[in-house]
Amino acid sequence: MALACKPRLLLADEPTTALDVTVRAQILSLLADLQQKYGMAVLLITHDLNLVRRFADRVAVMESGHIVEHGAVEAVFGAPQHAYTRKLIDSHPTRDVAPVPDAGNAAPVLEAQGLRVSYPVPRPGIAGWFRKNAFVAVQGADFRIAPGETLGVVGESGSGKSTLALAALGLLRHEGALSVAGRQWAGGARSDRPLRRVMQVVFQDPFSSLSPRLTVEQIVGEGLQVHAPELDTAARRARSLAALADVGLTEAQFPALLDRYPHEFSGGQRQRLAIARALIVDPQLLVLDEPTSALDVTIQKQVLGLLQRLQRERGLSYLLITHDVEVIRAMAHQVIVMKDGAILEAGPVGRVLDAPEHPYTQKLVAAALLE
Repeated sequence: MALACKPRLLLADEPTTALDVTVRAQILSLLADLQQKYGMAVLLITHDLNLVRRFADRVAVMESGHIVEHGAVEAVFGAPQHAYTRKLIDSHPTRDVAPVPDAGNAAPVLEAQGLRVSYPVPRPGIAGWFRKNAFVAVQGADFRIAPGETLGVVGESGSGKSTLALAALGLLRHEGALSVAGRQWAGGARSDRPLRRVMQVVFQDPFSSLSPRLTVEQIVGEGLQVHAPELDTAARRARSLAALADVGLTEAQFPALLDRYPHEFSGGQRQRLAIARALIVDPQLLVLDEPTSALDVTIQKQVLGLLQRLQRERGLSYLLITHDVEVIRAMAHQVIVMKDGAILEAGPVGRVLDAPEHPYTQKLVAAALLE
C-alpha cells in the first residue's frame, strides 16, 4: 500500500516492533531490496539499535524532542559524543540473575508432562457439517520450573509460546499432566482460586492491559479483594502502597499516587504498575508474556533489572515468553525453543544459545543480530 504511488521517501515507523527475530530479518531484507529497486529514501523511526546499525547509513538521536547527535552510523555508534547516545548504546539487557537455590527435594512450582493443546477447526466440504479437525497448538510439551528459577520460552510468531502460557495459567483446556505447586487445575472458579494466587501474569502491552477507567488503587488492590477479602480498605491501601514501592513507584515521586489513572504514567511506569498488581497477592510464579517488547531499550533494561531484583529478594519463579533472544540470555536459567507447537531444543540457557544443536535454534540465534 505504501509503495502504490512509487514514493521518493518511505517513512517506516517502528516497522519491526513486536516481530520475532526471523520475521524482523525478513522485513529488513525486504526494505533493503525495495530501496535498491525503487531508489527511494527511507526515514526509519525505531528504538531498535541493532536495526539502525544494520540498515541505516546515517542516524539522528533524539531526546525530549531535540536531536542531540547525528552523523554516519559508524561514527555515532563507534564514538558517541552525547551522554544520551552513550546511554542508549549501553542499554543492552544485562544478566544479573542468582543461581537457582538448592532446595533439595522441593517440588517444582510448575511442571508439565505431555502437555497438549488443540483447537477444533472446520473440515472442508460437507464433512465439516458433522465433524471437525483438530489444530494442535502445543504438542506433548515437557518442562518444570523450580523455586527461584526462570524458564524462557523462545520461538517465532505462531510457534505456540502464548498458547503454552495460557494453558499453564489454566485458561485453556489441555491434555497431559500440568501441576501448579503440586496441584492440578480443576476448571472451576472457586476450586482454582488458590492456584490463581500462586501464579500471576504480566502482559505484553502496558497500554492496553490496564483499564483506563480504574485508579491505581483499584488496579493494584483488585487481587486483594479476591484473595484477601478479610482486609479492610486501610489495610488494602497499605498493601498497595508497599507493592508499588517495591517496584519503584512512591508517593514522594507521584503525589496522590493511588488516585491517579494509567494515562498519567509512561510505558515503563505502567509496566511497573502491572508488576505491582501481580505481586500484591504474594505469588510464587509470574508468567511474563513479552514483558518488554513494547518498551524502548533504556526502559527495557530498567524493567529487566527490576524483575531480576524481585526474583533475588522474593525467590520468585518466572515463565518468560519472548521472541527476544537477548532478553532470554539476560534472564533465563533454562530455555526451551518452540516451533509449530513442538519443543525442538531445551536445556541451560548458556548451552542452548552459545552452542545450539537444532538448525532452527541456530537460525534464531543468527537472526537475533547478537554481537
